[in-house]
Amino acid sequence: MNDKKFDAALNAALQNSETPPPELDAVLKAKLYQRQEQLQGEGAQRKVHLWWLPMVANLIVCGVPAAIFALPIMPLAAHLAAFALGWLAVGGVVLTLVGLKCSDLKEQLTLVLPARGRKEIHGS
Repeated sequence: MNDKKFDAALNAALQNSETPPPELDAVLKAKLYQRQEQLQGEGAQRKVHLWWLPMVANLIVCGVPAAIFALPIMPLAAHLAAFALGWLAVGGVVLTLVGLKCSDLKEQLTLVLPARGRKEIHGS
């Protein structure tokens, strides 16, 4: 029954030959042009994702000492420290991947830069 009412209302609306008022038409066109300019402006931007930077920094800070402490010439305490640092490095990678999956980490750590190249000159 609802479908019949909807079809009747749709047919009535399609048969209506009234045009929208010029003011409404002008406002809608202005909004459409503004949206097009905004989308064109967004296309000219470059995005640099930095979500991987904390993970790489953690791997360097924890992974390099872990590799050094794991050398066979190091004492037992150094091997224990290498084990702990290795797990910290793995934990940083896992934490970054969980942040990507469960939150908007990629969008939060994104730099938006203007595009390279010639600048457009408007009006002369």
